[in-house]
Amino acid sequence: MGSLLNTLWRTVILDDAAYEEWRERPNVFLRGIVLIIIISLLAGLVSFAVDLANRVKPVAVADIEEQIDQWFGMQSQFFPYYQDPEVEEMVKAMTDVIVPMVVDLAEIKAPLPQGFVGFFNAFGSWLSRALTAIGGWLFYGALVLLFANLLGGSAKLPEFLGTVALYAVPGLLGVLSPVPCIGTLLLIIGTVWAIVVYVKATSVTAKLDTGRAILAVVAPFLAIVLISALLLGLAVLWFAILF
Repeated sequence: MGSLLNTLWRTVILDDAAYEEWRERPNVFLRGIVLIIIISLLAGLVSFAVDLANRVKPVAVADIEEQIDQWFGMQSQFFPYYQDPEVEEMVKAMTDVIVPMVVDLAEIKAPLPQGFVGFFNAFGSWLSRALTAIGGWLFYGALVLLFANLLGGSAKLPEFLGTVALYAVPGLLGVLSPVPCIGTLLLIIGTVWAIVVYVKATSVTAKLDTGRAILAVVAPFLAIVLISALLLGLAVLWFAILF
């Protein structure tokens, strides 16, 4: 265990030898899956606790109204339309109707106590973080390897995916993401460092220099954005023609 933790720590500080050691471990692909699941669950522990607390506590009318007011204030900053007194009156009237409905729905007696229902909902959301992370790791990693090979690199898919899974380690900083101010800062630092680790893992595993490794990691994102924009443009054009 000590050797494993030492290797993981050295990958965080971008030690090339540590990436080679991780890649040479047996069943590196399965190790990558386990690593991502564990890190995702650990990073979501505090969020899970906060979510659970919010789900089991009674619905407060004041909290709902405050959230609506915050949303309306944010919209007013960007859209002058919301500053119209008539719009404000309309939103207030909608709030007077919606809030009691939300409270009534929340007070409906479920077959299980609210605590059990809240726990299972929060637990499901917590587990879904890991499943989402696994899906993104597989999909994006396959695209990165495709571009890495096009740029002259070479690596087999299982060992490549198992090695780039190391990007998840800096995600541990996200465990404090719900904490005001410092949580957001740590989340940003963890995200940036995860990208750096991903580039390093791509460089070592696919045998690319840093410049081509960066291009291989960024290219799938740019391709997805370009394809999404193209599909959106085609959809808008299609609606324009039909209507």
